[in-house]
Amino acid sequence: MNHTKYRVSLLTLGCRVNQYESDSLSEALYKLGIEIVPFGERADLSVVNTCTVTAESDRKSRQMIRRAAQKADHVVVTGCFAQISADVALTLEKQVYVFGNSEKASLADQIFDILNGVFTGDCNSVTPPTSPATVSMKLTTPMRSRSYVKIEDGCNNKCSYCIINQARGPVRSKDPALVIEEITALASRGCSEVILTGIETASYGLDFENKKPYGHSLADLIEEVAKIDGIERIGLGSLEPTVMSEYFVSRVSGIKKLLPHFHLSIQSGCSRTLAKMRRKYNADMALDAIFRMKKAMPETTFSADVIVGFPGETEEDFNATVEFCRKVEFLHLHIFPYSKRKGTEAADMPDQVPDSVKHDRLVFLENDGKDIKKRLLEKYVDDHRNSHVYVLCEKTENGSSFGHTEHYIETEIPSCNAPSGTILPVYLTSTDGERCRGVIK
Repeated sequence: MNHTKYRVSLLTLGCRVNQYESDSLSEALYKLGIEIVPFGERADLSVVNTCTVTAESDRKSRQMIRRAAQKADHVVVTGCFAQISADVALTLEKQVYVFGNSEKASLADQIFDILNGVFTGDCNSVTPPTSPATVSMKLTTPMRSRSYVKIEDGCNNKCSYCIINQARGPVRSKDPALVIEEITALASRGCSEVILTGIETASYGLDFENKKPYGHSLADLIEEVAKIDGIERIGLGSLEPTVMSEYFVSRVSGIKKLLPHFHLSIQSGCSRTLAKMRRKYNADMALDAIFRMKKAMPETTFSADVIVGFPGETEEDFNATVEFCRKVEFLHLHIFPYSKRKGTEAADMPDQVPDSVKHDRLVFLENDGKDIKKRLLEKYVDDHRNSHVYVLCEKTENGSSFGHTEHYIETEIPSCNAPSGTILPVYLTSTDGERCRGVIK
């Protein structure tokens, strides 16, 4: 039977883990003879891989489910919104099937059965997010110039504002041998950069029988990935600053393939707010960790997630976060106004901050962050006019190639048509405060 008659579209919302799982699903569907088409085109079935990290994420998930139903005979909803709000998802449209995060590993087969009219399961197939199967998902063909590789799922933290531990369950780590096998396959097919990612990447290995202290197993894995032929750059998913212990820094700072850029899940630069968030560190501990890494890898850049307007956040608390960000000089700031999540401790905390105040604080910190980024990029250009950086080319538009340097700085190379995935030595010439421009000499 020729199954290429079936057309499936797929939309991914949220984090890199979701993106990886969507890529893995796309590959599995393709192997079953199913054609993957862009979301929004007419399809036999549409998959919406949802997010629930904020109230806005929930709203967008609902919106995309409705949009998918307009263009497909069947809609499969999966991901974290599906896990937390399956009943809501089911009521949005008539042709909806809901699968939780634990079902993602077998989702391609379920979709195949739905398309062939032999599906015998429940329209609400959501089970507790504890299955080890999700970390067995794999990718063998690069989907883009850099490949995300999921090494871990779940989170053991109990942050007072977050519902993701309920959507993803406890830490489950992929066997290191399977990670190496997967990345070796990707490298053999032209992948030169991998991003090791997870729901709480630094918790990798905490569930192993011979578990090591926080971050140690991740350091072991990075060292092994660096030995794989063809892999030139290794990046890491979002990290808590506490992973950057003296031991971790001493292990990874000498790995030349490790990209000198780290995205940190900081959330606040105020110790009082961090304590209410139930984070594992205070502001001083975070600063010590960041500057420890900067000392070991002097050109390291950082980006961060920050929440403004957390319950009880005073103007003084907010100013502490502003000063923290100025001290670190983050290259990128991903700023979110605090969003109530039903079922979390913070949703019932007193002294909820008005939306107007959240907005003002977000705008102020965004503008402050833009000024810092502009200064950093101007210095970066000056430092690399005669000393090249390496740019991973990701796309070509209007005769120019675009990509990111090893410090995760977006760079345009005019009059260049390099194939996606090519790594080029580039001498920088200018910046507009958002991206740099450079040339190949």
